Parts: sequence; structure tokens; C-alpha cells
Amino acid sequence: MQSELTLTTEAAARALAQSHSFLGHFLTPRSPSEVAARLGMAANLTHHHARKLEALGLLREQRREAGKVYYQLTARQFRGAKELLPPGDPDENAVRTLRELSAEFLNANARSWSYSSGEDEGTVYGFESAPHEVELPRTSGGTDEPQPTHLDALTLRLTPERYRKLALALSALLSEAYTQGQSDSGEVCTLAVLGFRDTRSEMQDRRGIARGTSTFLPWP
Repeated sequence: MQSELTLTTEAAARALAQSHSFLGHFLTPRSPSEVAARLGMAANLTHHHARKLEALGLLREQRREAGKVYYQLTARQFRGAKELLPPGDPDENAVRTLRELSAEFLNANARSWSYSSGEDEGTVYGFESAPHEVELPRTSGGTDEPQPTHLDALTLRLTPERYRKLALALSALLSEAYTQGQSDSGEVCTLAVLGFRDTRSEMQDRRGIARGTSTFLPWP
């Protein structure tokens, strides 16, 4: 397996965006039948999909054994030129990722709500003119869900240098979790860092700090 492969066609870049979850099952050599059993898909569909991804250079045939074809990722990391899927394209990395994350978060949020008991503070917005010791919201009813949803957003004016420092510091937390590896048990969870320059017209005259939280986590 190559460490990195640069994609040169729109078809390959689009297939990678649309099939990244499917491709992840071929980090080690597997037959489409094995993947079909894992995903609850029809074996003929997984075979067809694997052959299509092989033709695009994303999978390679690793071996044949006992009448089965075993495929593996061509590379551990794929890199595509940004002009293949420009901003605004439905399969462009940020567009597709945010769409998928938003849909999954909303589903998880509804699930956390269904598990909650009693009353909680709901979504909380705070506005301040200067930094202060933030009193974070406390859930009063709580939830029985083991991994409840958590959203925490902060809007404030930042220099380019401070913005980069804060964004990278948040990403460093995810890097730390990545290096520590997965737990032996539990559920699949996603933690995301989002940072951007806010160009909404209503934000341009803001002089204070805005903090918004929507969480089912009990704050300490």
C-alpha cells in the first residue's frame, strides 16, 4: 500500500467523497462478501462497487483465494487537486463533511432529547462586552444516553495570529485523542472543530463576545 496517492480525475475524486466510509473497510485486505456482511448489503452490490473503485484507482486487487477476490486500499492517504471539486460542489470535502455532520448531529440531538429526564436549560446564549469567567449551563434533568450531544460555539474578534493559535489548539486536542487510540468498548463518536471568519452582516458591528451552547452533558 502506498503512503499517499494524488488523484488526477474528477471521477476518482467524486468517488472518494461519496464512498469514503465504504473504502474504510479495505484498510486491510477484505473480500466484498465480507464487507457486505458487515454492512448488511447485498454481496453483488458490494462486488460491483469494489470493481468500480478499483477501476478508478482507489482499490487494488490484493489476492485471490478460495474463489474470493480480496481488495485493499491503494493508499493510506489520497490527495486531490482542489479544482477537481471546487467550493460549492456537493461532493467538495467541506460541503459534504458539514452536510453529513449536520444531519448526524441533529439525529443524535433528537436521540439525546428522547433520553433526557426532567427539565434542562435548553440552548443558552450569552453576550458580554469583555472576557470574564464564563458560567457554563448546567443540565438539571440530565440524560441516560452514554454519549450525549454537545455543541459549544464562541464568536469574538480575533487577530489572524490569535485565531490560528486557538484553532490549532482545539485541533491539538483531537490529535491527542487520536494518538491515544480507541477505547476497548463503547460507541463510535465524532468530535469536530469548526473555525471560520464570520461575514454575516449582523455580526459586523458586534463589539461583545457571544457564546452559545446546546448540550446534554452535565457540566462539573
